[in-house]
Amino acid sequence: MVLAFALCGLLTAGCASLVGPGQRIPEAQRLAYAAALAPQPDDLAASAEALEAFLVEFPDSLLADDALEELARIEFLAGGREAAFARLREAVTRFPQGDRSDSIRLRLGLWESDREAPAAAQGWLDGVRPERLSLAERRFFYRLRVGLAANDVDRLIEVSKLRAVTAEALAEQAGGGTTPDSPSDPLARLDQEINTLLLGLSGEDLLRAIPNLGVEVPAGRVRLVLAWRALVGGDLPLATFWLEDAERYALTPGDRERMRSLAVRLGSGDEEGDGLFLPTFREAAARPWPALEGLRLRVGVVLPLTGRYASFGDEALRGLLLAAGAFDRDLPPPRTPPTPETPEAPETQEKQDGDPTPLAPLPVSDPEPKPVGRSTGVELVVRDSGGSPERAAAAVRELAADEQVLAIIGPIFSAESEAAAQEAQGLGIPLLTLSNRMEVCAHRDYVFRLRMTPDDEINHLVEYAMDEVGAETFAILYPMSRYGRGMRSRYWDAVVTRGGKVVAAAGYEPDATDFKAPIRGMVGFDLITSNERVALQERSRALRRGRRLDPEVGALLKEILYTQLGPDGEPLPPVVDFDALFIPDGHDKIQLIAPQLAFHEVEGVQLLGSSDWNDPELIRIGREHVAGALVSTPFYGGSDFEIVRNFVAGYNESFESDPDEFSASAFDALNLVLTQAALHHDSRQAIRDGILRIYGFPGVSGVTSILPDGNAKKRPFLLQAERRRFVGID
Repeated sequence: MVLAFALCGLLTAGCASLVGPGQRIPEAQRLAYAAALAPQPDDLAASAEALEAFLVEFPDSLLADDALEELARIEFLAGGREAAFARLREAVTRFPQGDRSDSIRLRLGLWESDREAPAAAQGWLDGVRPERLSLAERRFFYRLRVGLAANDVDRLIEVSKLRAVTAEALAEQAGGGTTPDSPSDPLARLDQEINTLLLGLSGEDLLRAIPNLGVEVPAGRVRLVLAWRALVGGDLPLATFWLEDAERYALTPGDRERMRSLAVRLGSGDEEGDGLFLPTFREAAARPWPALEGLRLRVGVVLPLTGRYASFGDEALRGLLLAAGAFDRDLPPPRTPPTPETPEAPETQEKQDGDPTPLAPLPVSDPEPKPVGRSTGVELVVRDSGGSPERAAAAVRELAADEQVLAIIGPIFSAESEAAAQEAQGLGIPLLTLSNRMEVCAHRDYVFRLRMTPDDEINHLVEYAMDEVGAETFAILYPMSRYGRGMRSRYWDAVVTRGGKVVAAAGYEPDATDFKAPIRGMVGFDLITSNERVALQERSRALRRGRRLDPEVGALLKEILYTQLGPDGEPLPPVVDFDALFIPDGHDKIQLIAPQLAFHEVEGVQLLGSSDWNDPELIRIGREHVAGALVSTPFYGGSDFEIVRNFVAGYNESFESDPDEFSASAFDALNLVLTQAALHHDSRQAIRDGILRIYGFPGVSGVTSILPDGNAKKRPFLLQAERRRFVGID
C-alpha cells in the first residue's frame, strides 16, 4: 500500500524537466508540445488527443518521451492504471536513453513491486542510473532496492546508500547546515535499521559488505562491530586493527561512543572502564568458553541459611548445588513469602537500594556446616552466616584457614557482605559476594560484587528506549518512597548521561489508588489559566457532540480539536511532550496506573518498567493498557537462550520449584570460579587475576563483565509485554 501511494505521487507530479542539459529542441516542436499541454487541467481528453497528435507529427522528438509520460499521467488520473504503465513501458522502449528514462524505470519498478513481482521490479531498477534522478527519486530508488535485496549483505549496502542520500537531502533542506551526523529522525530510523542488520550478519558477511560501503556511515560502524566481536573472541590484536581502521571513516556520535568504549577495554583509552558496553547474549555465548566437566576444586560458601533472610540463602545455595552437580544434601522445600493470614509474619519492609523485602524467619533443616559434592570433584564447604555480620566474618576466617579453599561465594546482603569482604581482603582469598552494593569492593582487590544493580537494569532499559525505540524525551511517575525516589534519580541520570531529556516528573503516595493529580500534572493541567480552562470546557462539549457523528468523521474532529491552540497561543493540555514514561513500582500498582493513563489521555508513549512489573497478573489485568511495555529484569526463566533453558530445566528437576534471581546469580558465581579452574588457575591470586579479566561472560543472570574495581557490569534481560505474556526481545 505504501508503494502504491508513492507510485501515485510520482505519476501525478508530472515531469520534473523537459530535457537534459545540453539538449536543444527545435522551436516548432517546443511550441507544438506547449500547445498540446494547453487544455490541461480543464479537459484531459482534449490534452490526450493533442499529445497523440504531437507524437504522430514528431515521433522522434526529444519531447516524445515527455509526451508519453504525460499521456501515462492522464491515463492514471482517469483510472486506467494498466494503460498508464503501458505508456511508460513504450516511453522506455522507444527512448531508452531519454532524459526521462531513469525516472520512468523507477516508476515501473515501483509498480511491479506493488504487484508483488520482485523479479520484474528488479529488472527495471537495474537499468536506472541513480545520478540522473532527483534526490527525492533517489530515496525512493534505494528504499525500493532495500526491499528487493536478495540477502542481508545486499540489504546493508542498499541501506547505506539510502542513508547517504537521505543525509544529502536533509543537508539541502537545511541550507547545508545538516550533516550525516545530525540526529534527525530519518537518519535515526535508518541507523536503527542498519544496527538490526549488523546484529544478524556474520563476520564473513561483514567482510563481504565492506568493499561496497565506501567511506560514509556505516563503513566505520561495521569495523567497530568487527572490533567488538574480535574482542569478545579474545583476539586483541585483530580488535585493535579494526578499531584503528574505523577512525578513517565517517562516524555518528553513537559510533564514537562505541569507539571510546572499545578503546577503554583494549587499554588504549584514558577513561574509566565503567563506560564499556557489553556484548549481546548471543555474542557472549558464541565465545569459546572452556568446558567445566571433570574439575577438582574446593569452594567456600557463606550464606544466610537461618534467620530472616534464610529463604534467599536457600535459593542461592540451590543455584550453587546445581552448578556443582551436587544434590546429596536434603534441602528444605522452597520457602514462600508469608501471607497476611500468617500470624507470626513480620510487617513487610520497604525496599532500600535494591535489597529485596525480607521474609519471615522459618526453620531450616540441618543448619550445621558441612561440605557437599559428588563425583564432579567440585566440593562446596558451606557456612551459615545467619544474616549476622559477625558470623559472616568468622565464617570467612574459618574457610580461609583451609588452604584448599581457593575462593568463597557469598554473602548476599550489605552488612554481612561488608564484614566478610573486610576479612577476605586481609586474608587474601577471593570473595564473590551476591550483594548489589557497589561500595563493598572499594579498595579491595580480592573482593568482587556480582548481583545486578538497579543501575544495570535502568541503563540498559534507557539505552534500548533511545537507540531502538527512538525515544528522546522522558517522563517519570514514581512512588514517593525511598525506593521510588532512588529509582527516579537513577533513571534521570541515565537519560541525561545519554543525551536525552527528562521533561516531566510526578510523585504519588505509596499507598495511593487514584493517580489523577500526578498524571494530569505531568501533561500540564495544573498550569492552565482561567481562559484555557474555558477553552478546555468548550473542547469537551465539542467532543461530546462528535460522538454522534460517523466514527471516521468523529476521529477527524478530535484530531482537529486537539491541534488547536488556546486563547494565549499555547497548546492546550494534555501536552504529552515525552516519548517514554518510566514507572518504578510493583505490578499490582501498575494494574491501577496504566488504565488511568489512558483515561487521562496520556497515549502514544512507550511505557518503561522495573523488574517488579514482571508478573503474569499485570498482562492479564492490564491488557491493552500495558501492551508493548518494556521491562528489564535480572533473570528471565522464559528466555530461549540455551544456557537459561538448561538451568531452568535442571533446577525444576532437582528441586521441583522455579529458580529466581538469587539462585541464578549464585549459579553464575560458581561457574565464574570454575572457569578459572578450567584455565588452570590453581591459586587464590591466579583465580583473582582471572576473574578480573572476565568480559562478556554468558550467565543465566545476564551477560557479565568485571570492572577493574571488582564490580560486575551486567546486561539484564529485556522483556516486552505482549497480548498474553512478557517475551524476551534481546
